[in-house]
Amino acid sequence: MVILKGGKIGLRTIEPEDLKEVYRMVNNPEIFGEYDAFQLASWGEVEKWFKESVRADEFTVFIVERNEDNRMVGIVVYYTVHPVLQNTEIGFQMRSEDERNKGYGTEAVRLLTEYLFTTRNIQRVQATTDIENKAAQRILEKNGFTREGELRKALFRKGEFHNAYLYGILREEWLRLRS
Repeated sequence: MVILKGGKIGLRTIEPEDLKEVYRMVNNPEIFGEYDAFQLASWGEVEKWFKESVRADEFTVFIVERNEDNRMVGIVVYYTVHPVLQNTEIGFQMRSEDERNKGYGTEAVRLLTEYLFTTRNIQRVQATTDIENKAAQRILEKNGFTREGELRKALFRKGEFHNAYLYGILREEWLRLRS
């Protein structure tokens, strides 16, 4: 069941029938993308994500689904970085090259950010991205996120450490964008 609907895509909770596709997605370095730290996930780990998503707030996965045919095109996640400081981090990944550059990621981040600010007592939403990942940076910037800094050697991929940008949006910034 889609819980957040946009023009092109919707976000819905992960269901047991999604686990095989999510398992295939996270265990395929070509699907997971060139900028993410790739590590194999066991079937048990993927099942745990599903169970924890049901509990919410710790690590929640939503399926990104295309409206026209209800096909899964990616995932978005959020988790609490610091509960006292009310910080939540998001992540997003489109399923394949065919699903990229169509606005799905931009809309998914917009819907997820709106969901978080309207349902959670949080002050900020943040995301980190490899400094070479221009597509993710554009998605965040289109959604009003500000590049706040550079984290040195914060991501490990392809046998090396890479720098990452930290992006964030505050509740009051998000409210200004909506009006």
